[in-house]
Amino acid sequence: MRYIATLFGIIFFALGLAASYKDVMASDRPWHVIGEVWFQWAPTSLQVSESIISRYVDPCGLFISLDCAPFLWHPVISTALQWYAAPVFLLLGFILMVLGRWLGKRKGKKAKA
Repeated sequence: MRYIATLFGIIFFALGLAASYKDVMASDRPWHVIGEVWFQWAPTSLQVSESIISRYVDPCGLFISLDCAPFLWHPVISTALQWYAAPVFLLLGFILMVLGRWLGKRKGKKAKA
């Protein structure tokens, strides 16, 4: 588990560095949001993700008997897509790398005991 957390931490940290570079080099505005970056890198996957989550993952879209409006994509995920990409990716990458390191230390203590 620690290797997976560390790997994803490195990936998100690298994405954060790439988004930071993109923000520094952009002359039109200082910050790019996650949804815009995702749409620029893979536009069809954003649309496919919305339809899959709305139809198959969201409990209100999955069970008609619940009789509620789907809530997972709008407003939860669409709000997260409005956050600034660079600080979110850098922070998430840092947290995952620290978590991977903490899981490694915890597992080492169990093996010694």
